[in-house]
This record gives sequence, structure tokens and C-alpha cells, in this order.
Amino acid sequence: MKESTLLKCALIFSLIGLIVLHFIAQSIEIKGYRPMLDKDIGEDVRLTGIVRKISSTDSVNFISLAQESQMTVVFFSGKDSGLKEKDKIEVFGKVQSYNGKKEIIAERISVVR
Repeated sequence: MKESTLLKCALIFSLIGLIVLHFIAQSIEIKGYRPMLDKDIGEDVRLTGIVRKISSTDSVNFISLAQESQMTVVFFSGKDSGLKEKDKIEVFGKVQSYNGKKEIIAERISVVR
């Protein structure tokens, strides 16, 4: 095959793959987190709340989040998160248990305006 034909085929299949991924992503839904449910440990969740307190070390930020009940969010980052107290944020992450308490290991945090 000619090099130009291979390039055209590669571009077409890449485009088809992106379209398929777009439709798959549309069907994925992350459920809202309710802290009183123990069955959520290990599951992906989305949580919205108000930042009450932020504690930081060199590589980890601990965010105390107020919503239905207070929840600790752990965000591993090598830099300052840029969050302030009273910011309304949306957290995507996994629910974990640490020392008998539930916390969220954040994969992504965004400020809600």
C-alpha cells in the first residue's frame, strides 16, 4: 500500500474511534454521593459542597467539605490547589475508608461558580 493510503486509513479509523468514545462517554453517569451509605466505599462518586478548611503538605491537600455532613477530601498534588475557604467545589473521586472514617480520594476538583 502507498504511504498516503495508509495515512488516510489511519485518520479515518481514528475519527471513527473518537466518535465511538464520544457516544460511550455520553452514556456514563457518575452518581451523586450520599455519605451515610457504606456500600459506596470503593466506588466512583461526584460530590458538591463548600470548602470549610484546607490543610496542605508538600504533596497532599486535605479539604474539609461541608454538605449534608462533613466529608474529608484528599487530593494528591505537588502544588497548591488554589482553593480557598467558602469556595463551592465539585469533586470527582473514589470513596475510601481510612482509620474507620470515610474520605474521598479526589481525581479531579473544580470550582463551581
